[in-house]
Amino acid sequence: MLAAAGVVIASLCTAAWLTSPSGVGLDARVHARLRAGGSRAVPLDRVAPILRQAVVATEDERFYRHHGIDVLGLLRALPYDLVHLSLAQGASTITEQLGKVVYLGGNDHTPWRKLEDAALAVKLESRYDKERLLTAYLNSAYFGHGAYGIGAASRRYFGISPLRLELPQASLLAGLIQAPSAYDPIAHPDLARERQVAVLRSLVRSGAVTSGEAAAALARPLPLRRAKPLPPVRGVDLVPGPAFVWWELGAGLAVAVVGVAAMVAARHLRTRPGSLRAAVSLMAVAILVVGTALAMRSFRTI
Repeated sequence: MLAAAGVVIASLCTAAWLTSPSGVGLDARVHARLRAGGSRAVPLDRVAPILRQAVVATEDERFYRHHGIDVLGLLRALPYDLVHLSLAQGASTITEQLGKVVYLGGNDHTPWRKLEDAALAVKLESRYDKERLLTAYLNSAYFGHGAYGIGAASRRYFGISPLRLELPQASLLAGLIQAPSAYDPIAHPDLARERQVAVLRSLVRSGAVTSGEAAAALARPLPLRRAKPLPPVRGVDLVPGPAFVWWELGAGLAVAVVGVAAMVAARHLRTRPGSLRAAVSLMAVAILVVGTALAMRSFRTI
């Protein structure tokens, strides 16, 4: 049963590798997307370091440590996706998001597309270095109000170049990438501030800023170009939580033990037809996977 499942998984991964785009022509595709939106590309050294740090901390905290696929992130997201029968917590890396937007037309809402997305991310990581990928990501992201790329977004919301962005502006812009309409600071100022708080927590967790610096970024009104300033936010706890979620660790280990016990029981099951034993084995594997994923999910700072 496990061997057959392994063959199926390997076949699917091979098919996704063969059918996914090659990853060539990244810069040309990014420039074409920018031209269609009336924008221009901005070199990475012309983007404020705090903006780069905010995007990485928020969108893909292990960006500089993985090779396109964040295995730990996938394990953490697996319990949620299995329970909700969705791909909402798909743990897409910056490289996967870039591939989705630039090569796959922004569509990765099916399991097959997710596989193609992952295969494409590995190809991109083998072809381009991290700085090139981050540059392409910042220039291809959509920030709302017709602003494609960080250059257009900086001018649209603040009337300045990306190099002049400071912590308040950078943390707001970094939060828009996930859902520019939902966190639109002009139409939904309160939600935009809530999202900004999440970005600032990520920056504190990564060590890029202190909790005091993050609080100061929220404590003053944030002027917007051709719109009302965002009101100040005070009294928000910006200190990251504990490094482990102990109940998830305990629950995950308990479920994993049940899965192992079920696998042992299945091996000693003497029934006919053999399909019952196969079904029990498959169920045991599923329980073990869920338990392991839940335990792995606990290893995070919240």
